[in-house]
Amino acid sequence: MIRTAPSHSIILLLLAACTGTPEPARNSAPSFGEPLHRFIVGVPLASADGAHLRNGSLDLERERLMLGPEGWFESAPVDAGGPFDQLLMSWNVHVPEDAGVLLEVSVQDDGPWSPWLHLADWGSVEQADPTTRYYDRGTVQVDILHLEESMHRARYRMRVFGVQSGDPVVVHRTTMTFTSSQDLNMRFERRIPALPAAVQLTVPALSQRDAPSDLSSRICSPTCVAMAMAHAGRPVSPTTVARLVFDEEHDIYGNWVRSVQGAFELGVPGVLVRLSSWDAVEHFLRQGMPLIISVKVRLGELTDAPYGNTPGHLLMITGLDGNGGVLVNDPAASTAQDVARTYRLDELERVWMARGGVAYLIGR
Repeated sequence: MIRTAPSHSIILLLLAACTGTPEPARNSAPSFGEPLHRFIVGVPLASADGAHLRNGSLDLERERLMLGPEGWFESAPVDAGGPFDQLLMSWNVHVPEDAGVLLEVSVQDDGPWSPWLHLADWGSVEQADPTTRYYDRGTVQVDILHLEESMHRARYRMRVFGVQSGDPVVVHRTTMTFTSSQDLNMRFERRIPALPAAVQLTVPALSQRDAPSDLSSRICSPTCVAMAMAHAGRPVSPTTVARLVFDEEHDIYGNWVRSVQGAFELGVPGVLVRLSSWDAVEHFLRQGMPLIISVKVRLGELTDAPYGNTPGHLLMITGLDGNGGVLVNDPAASTAQDVARTYRLDELERVWMARGGVAYLIGR
């Protein structure tokens, strides 16, 4: 079911991993206050008003959507609950060998819908008609749609290619996150964060520097995913993750959507979120889930980091010390022994939450 969450709350449907294709747990996930970003999470039921389905079927008992040969699904229009100029999506989808699935989005203010924009894909989509990431009011920048002006509604569609009878594409979950950049900037102006309570997870430490030299400076995201996989009981090497999630179009290993889907492919479900409160961070840590976060750091902004500045880097939050420190595993450290470290909460808020707050939640 498509579930709409108001701007002050988030409901996350967290999936359980199992042998073979992961299956979703029932919708018993807790909710908590999220003051900025608006989330819509759920299996894309074909019975929703305005939704369209071709060559597919819905398994209500197991809460999943199956798409057969030349199948496609178009969601009903989704009201964002307020203006947004950034749209982030993630999915957990099983794609048979030699098949592919394409995820496209369209947005609307009070006029006509935008053209369908290529947001993500998985598997082989060479048979797909050429798609665009650009139009005159917005651009998909690698893994997130940035708009020149605010919109109020969105819809998405999935098209499959190369699927044979008897082995469909199976959609377990889709997630949409709506953000207003104006609200984001206002929230973090001259704000003093409250100190959350202490909590700590034990997560295996991996350094990206242990990878071959041609990869070691590029695989912070796969290394973090590998740490999350090990924490979930499914250990895998960072290079294995890297090969699976590599974004050939942009020549990067840190595509957010592909990273979460890659973990699902390897047996551990996940979701992309955007967070703006330490209460939310504490909540997930107490659920036993470390957070892989995306930071942008200018020179001198992150004390004791193993880099001076970075236009984009992924690291993992593993705990809070209760005294203004955030326990992290930073894969950029030169050795695995130096990966675990503590950063200042106010500094990490500036380089993470205030610059988007994107996080991967990969867990049981």
